[in-house]
Amino acid sequence: MTDVIGGQESQSSRYRQIAEQIKQAIHTGTLPPDSRLPSVRTLATQYNVSLTTALKTLRTLEDEHYAVARPKSGFFVAPRLQEKHSLAVINEQPRNIAPLDEQTELHLAMLGSDCRVRLDLANGDSALYPVKKIGLLMRQMGYSKPALLGNTVKGTGYALLKTEIARRAVDYGCNISADDILITNGCIEAISLSLRATLKPGDIVAVESPCYFVLLQMLHNLNLRVIEVEAGQEGYVNVEKLTGLFRRKAVQAFLTICNINNPLGKSIPNEQKAYIARQADENDVVIVEDDIFGDTAFGERRPFPMRAFSPNAILCSGFSKTVAPGMRIGWVHSVNYMRKIASLKYTSTMGTSMLSQAAIAELLRSGGYDAHLRKLRRELASQITKMRQAVLQEFPAGTRVSEPEGGYVLWVEMPLKALNVRSLFLKARNAGIGIAPGHIFATDHRFDHCFRLNAGFGWNAEVEQAIRQLAQWCQQSLTDTQD
Repeated sequence: MTDVIGGQESQSSRYRQIAEQIKQAIHTGTLPPDSRLPSVRTLATQYNVSLTTALKTLRTLEDEHYAVARPKSGFFVAPRLQEKHSLAVINEQPRNIAPLDEQTELHLAMLGSDCRVRLDLANGDSALYPVKKIGLLMRQMGYSKPALLGNTVKGTGYALLKTEIARRAVDYGCNISADDILITNGCIEAISLSLRATLKPGDIVAVESPCYFVLLQMLHNLNLRVIEVEAGQEGYVNVEKLTGLFRRKAVQAFLTICNINNPLGKSIPNEQKAYIARQADENDVVIVEDDIFGDTAFGERRPFPMRAFSPNAILCSGFSKTVAPGMRIGWVHSVNYMRKIASLKYTSTMGTSMLSQAAIAELLRSGGYDAHLRKLRRELASQITKMRQAVLQEFPAGTRVSEPEGGYVLWVEMPLKALNVRSLFLKARNAGIGIAPGHIFATDHRFDHCFRLNAGFGWNAEVEQAIRQLAQWCQQSLTDTQD
């Protein structure tokens, strides 16, 4: 999932792999609390690695509170690990999402508000988008088809746009009918309608952790409970823990950003998607997927959504991350729930701007969208790489940085004993720098050492200086702790 500052990537991967194997043995009870861990020399021989790598493995376990070093005796499993393992089991119980505390409410209110350096959102500068082309299309269509503006907005959306969406879906493994598509006011409305159509208050929803904060607050507003399933080392959801919840009938739905997850930027591999979809179908779990970032994937082939592996999955997407953030055009496809979703749409926001739909339909039909996507992906990949390299270079040793496969954002985990990110957020805001603090991506404090950065507004001297300033605050907090 991440690189660790301070060491070659290959070495980092090796000691991480060994550490994870030992942690797994601790969690399963093979290595109980207070038991002796292999010595540096034994570990080096056992795994055929250098003494340096073996020592780094043990020091990593110590830093993460899985091990304790005892003078002249070696390393031992931390006594309180048993308690930690019990906590992990408790955390699989459903949680009611608490109302926002005053500080979190302040943070969410400030996200998106104007600031000097825009590192907090998950979209980009207007130069990334075909805004001039869209503006021209809207003027032309408004003149040639005045009914798009003059008629009452009704029905499930502009027919030509739904046809184009269905046509493009074939390229990513989905054979869907335009009749089973509803156009919405952005992808967020599509998700909300889907949850309202399939669940009732008090139902339990599995989500990926960290989880996009808007989805968490949506679940709270709908009076739904959650179980947060952490990501594995690969950067996507722990599939066995997730499907275990399905088999135990512990959840009624799985809400996922399975392609270019926000904030980690990873996609679940197709084989794992197929397994998750099969387990969901066998256990009557509804899958609602947010595929808004799928078109931003950096690879040569767009990743398949979960819908490609099950006709029962509800697929939600839109164009705010690719055409323009201000174009609030989303859509939802469902085979089983479309009538109810359409009814809910009509009794809430009734319809969606027809002129905007018509302009996007023409962009898709003409091939302009595909040409634009190729350019957008190149730009985002370049901007992500530059920002990631700067974080790796500037932040202190022990900082971990995600390696996204698409999208706009990076996930940064600061080292132990660094300042709390709630404090970093306020420091940054006072200096005109926007970041997304980690605690809003969970129902508890587990990500108080993390934050999300947006690379979508380009790489320039001002952004570089902002990264350097964030790194200095982090380093200063570590120095103060040592003093």
